[in-house]
Amino acid sequence: MTGSAGTTGRAPLWQVLAVVVTAYGAGASLAFVSFGAPAIVVLFLPAGVTLSALVLSPRRRWPWILAAVAATEIVVDVSHGMSLGWAAGFALTNTAEPLVGASLLRRYLPAEVDLRRRRDLVVFLGCCVGAGPLVGAIIGGTLLAASLGVPWPQSFVSFWAGDATGVLTVAGCVLAWRYSRDGRSGVTRWVGCVGAAVAATVIGFWPHYVPLFYLPILVLFTLAFSQSLVVTLTAGMATTVTANLMTSTGHGPWAALETSDQLITMTLQLFLTTTILGAWTLAVGVDERDRARRDTSVERAARLRLHALQVLTTDLAKAATSEEIAQAVVREGIGLIADHGSVAIVAPGSGEMVLWTSPSRPAGMAERYRLTPAEGATPQRDVIRTGRHLLHRTQADAAAAYPHLDGTFQRLDINSTICVPITGGDAGALGALSFSFHRENAADADVLAFAEALASLTGQALRRAQIYEREHHATQQLQLALLPALGGVLEGIRVFADYRPADLAHQVGGDWYDVFALPGSRIGFAVGDVVGHQLAAAAAMARLQSALRILAQTAPTPGRVLDDLDRASALIPDARTATVGYADYDPATRLLRYACAGHLPPLLVTGDSAAYLWDGRSLPLGVGGAGHGQGQLVVPDDAVLIWFTDGLVERRGEQLTVSLQRLADAAGSLSGRDAATLGGHVVDRLVGDRELADDTVILCVQFTGAAPVGVVAG
Repeated sequence: MTGSAGTTGRAPLWQVLAVVVTAYGAGASLAFVSFGAPAIVVLFLPAGVTLSALVLSPRRRWPWILAAVAATEIVVDVSHGMSLGWAAGFALTNTAEPLVGASLLRRYLPAEVDLRRRRDLVVFLGCCVGAGPLVGAIIGGTLLAASLGVPWPQSFVSFWAGDATGVLTVAGCVLAWRYSRDGRSGVTRWVGCVGAAVAATVIGFWPHYVPLFYLPILVLFTLAFSQSLVVTLTAGMATTVTANLMTSTGHGPWAALETSDQLITMTLQLFLTTTILGAWTLAVGVDERDRARRDTSVERAARLRLHALQVLTTDLAKAATSEEIAQAVVREGIGLIADHGSVAIVAPGSGEMVLWTSPSRPAGMAERYRLTPAEGATPQRDVIRTGRHLLHRTQADAAAAYPHLDGTFQRLDINSTICVPITGGDAGALGALSFSFHRENAADADVLAFAEALASLTGQALRRAQIYEREHHATQQLQLALLPALGGVLEGIRVFADYRPADLAHQVGGDWYDVFALPGSRIGFAVGDVVGHQLAAAAAMARLQSALRILAQTAPTPGRVLDDLDRASALIPDARTATVGYADYDPATRLLRYACAGHLPPLLVTGDSAAYLWDGRSLPLGVGGAGHGQGQLVVPDDAVLIWFTDGLVERRGEQLTVSLQRLADAAGSLSGRDAATLGGHVVDRLVGDRELADDTVILCVQFTGAAPVGVVAG
């Protein structure tokens, strides 16, 4: 019984005994004075008092409670003229009866008794209303028959009816109060409901011959539909007491019956018991229906939340960066349990906290708090520092902890908050999730568990994203190292270059460009394309680029440079079928010589026209065949040569001639051009923000004459 004892198990023993003695003595005295002649006790409420005390107390206290009840019974009986011997016999009766009922109840219901459950109700009725009073009626009926000369069957029925009704009304009400979690209603409601039951009973039991005694049934059944079980049972107890008082004072249909007191007792208590049980059963049925609806609603909400969480998990798995992860969480995760919220992530290396807020926040707030310094007191910062969640159940609690945020709490009508860390394993907290609610005490155990589960999913995604971001940064640095730095000064040209990889996951590829000085004040420049757009292609590109620079220092013409590079490509893995365009330019003579090994021709833009240079074409590297020829021309002032890789112009399902014409039209449509302006214009027209299917390089060389000018890199 220890594990199932109620509040009386935690209260001091003397307090429990004081309550039991007071309630038992008052009920026993009321039975003698009000509920019938001294010879026949009709309603015995103390039976329910004793049973309730035993059920709500640990077994170690039962002897004390039963001893106190026995002593109280003897005192009350003797004070009303009963001999000590008979009083001791009734004391035995009124202690054996609740002991049997409580023992049987605890045998079949060792845990808490919830009288809203059908099984618990049946066990309570069978053990406490049936078996316990039956034992008491056998002993008490025998004592009544022996002491007063009343026939034993009548004494038995009278005793059983009075005790069973007392247990049903008092113990049922007390146990419903103790174990019910929804029975604490307002005082006004209690007074109204109990007052309505009493008034209906007085009206129904006042006349002798007008059939109004059914009025309490209507009231109790109405309460069973609309109120909790404890309200219904309390009103039922008030009805029972009032009906017995009215009958004992000569009112109502039972007082007018010309029959024995025992028959009046049995039929009246049977009527009241049936009425209360009917209302009780109805209340249980209504409660089961409501709970089933709530369970269905909760289950539906849980399914929707689970589905949303699955969608969010999928989005987190697809998200490649910290920002994409944070946006997915504020877009799809916060709203699953909260009215507002945010995701805070610690920026690696700086200690600053980057904040993303949910769409429900007012416009402008997201940008206002997007980046917060490492120092300063905020819930997110404190959670990240301590690694433990923060819970504020009311707005006052939150404002007391963070006074500088009180205005924000009031403006957003935030009355409770919870903030949980985004854990990063050995790396510590990576950030924090915050959830804000319009109602107080909104963050219960389920909400906290869901918030922590969401933080765990976010942490897993963030760890993966931060690894990717570190690798991404490293590969970007690698690509920048492989491509030439165009920050120097070359005589007679201006240069614009732009590189865009198709492999956004790594930002590396096989397309390349180069501009470098040659002996004799000449300038060499090249554009190449290695098959593929990942690390292997980038490695082959870097070797080809280095080889071309070295070979160009001694080879007399572009054709000879490509011949030598063709032989060198056999020693470079993944360089076979690479295409290369190479040219050299002499600012003194303005002579441009060029050659293309499988590469698309360069576009020369002069004045208002743009024309491709188709001379000097040959097969790609490593394919074999004849040597590489070349073309040459003297370029006019301010002419611009555009050399590019196929990713700039080619479109799936489109003829190459159409693609090349698009580039020529875009380049020829711009007047007053220089290398940077023309290159940016072409990139915007042909690439824009579209997803690339292939790496793209564009190199624009503006021929300005012999004066040294700067170089521009895009």
